[in-house]
Amino acid sequence: MKPLSSSSVAGVAVVVALALTLAVGGWLWTPDGVLMLQALGPGWQRPMQVFTFLGDEQFYLLFLPLVYWCVHKGLGLDLAFLLVFSAFTNTALKSLFKAPRPFWQNPGLQRVEVGGFGFPSGHAQLSASLFGRMARFRGRRELLIVMPLLIVLVAISRVYLGVHYPGDVVWGVAVGLVVLALYRRLGPALAARLHGLSWPAHLVLAALTTGILFGLVALMLAVPRGTVPGLAPLYEEAGREALKDGATGAGLLFGLWLGVVWEARRVRFGVAGPLGRRVLRYVLGVIGLLAIWLGLRLLFPTEPTALGLLLRVLRYAAAMFWAIGLWPWLFVRLGLGEGR
Repeated sequence: MKPLSSSSVAGVAVVVALALTLAVGGWLWTPDGVLMLQALGPGWQRPMQVFTFLGDEQFYLLFLPLVYWCVHKGLGLDLAFLLVFSAFTNTALKSLFKAPRPFWQNPGLQRVEVGGFGFPSGHAQLSASLFGRMARFRGRRELLIVMPLLIVLVAISRVYLGVHYPGDVVWGVAVGLVVLALYRRLGPALAARLHGLSWPAHLVLAALTTGILFGLVALMLAVPRGTVPGLAPLYEEAGREALKDGATGAGLLFGLWLGVVWEARRVRFGVAGPLGRRVLRYVLGVIGLLAIWLGLRLLFPTEPTALGLLLRVLRYAAAMFWAIGLWPWLFVRLGLGEGR
């Protein structure tokens, strides 16, 4: 039996999310769902933290380079673009809806530290986009089973840990699958249009696009929305977190855009090679990536806010450019990979 297309899966997910919202919307955004899962007992705390890690920034920082450098270059690029655009979409939606998290009014529900607004769940959305793409990798049937299961487990973990209502993760998965469907439909045509542009044109377009997307986040934050009495400081902190997330996305997109152009014109590496060489390629590359990501975090000030956001853009752009373009250029010259 032929699997459903990405568009069909996304359509089904949206219909299910709408149906649940209309049927039991009052329950989806109450603490009852959180309490029901937490009633499973504290023994599930560690497994749920493992599942939730699969949607964390640190996981993608380690996993995406592994795929891109050592397993399958095309899949790695797809995952990188999906990460950026799904994260941007999530930040914009959170900034628009400004929804509270369960523990804002019920602190006893919280099991892990987290900031920002609650709807839709970023972990659920990102896992749906990225694991949804991996589910179709080379038609592997086992991936069609494992990847959807991981999406569900990540979503459940966010509710169990008290950082999202059930409705947040239901819609997070739906939005993530819609982003995946749009990427698969529009991505190839857009890439073909951009292929022949000059370096200056790419630089200008990358800067304009990242600026527009960050501006969209700021615009969504400016849309007025009522707040729960007594929680004004939490809303203010969540707004600051949204701006930081917007700056993160802007930096990732800028670095990814220029990294792809650099790699295509200067490197064109392949992932083939002996296992030992791939392992060394990965270990050295991750050391460099962490040095940029953590090193600049320690060096760059966060205040005043405007300067802190700009430096955050530069930090994430540098990390992504290293991962996509600069490290492949270096490891080919070091004999750890083959280039054009």
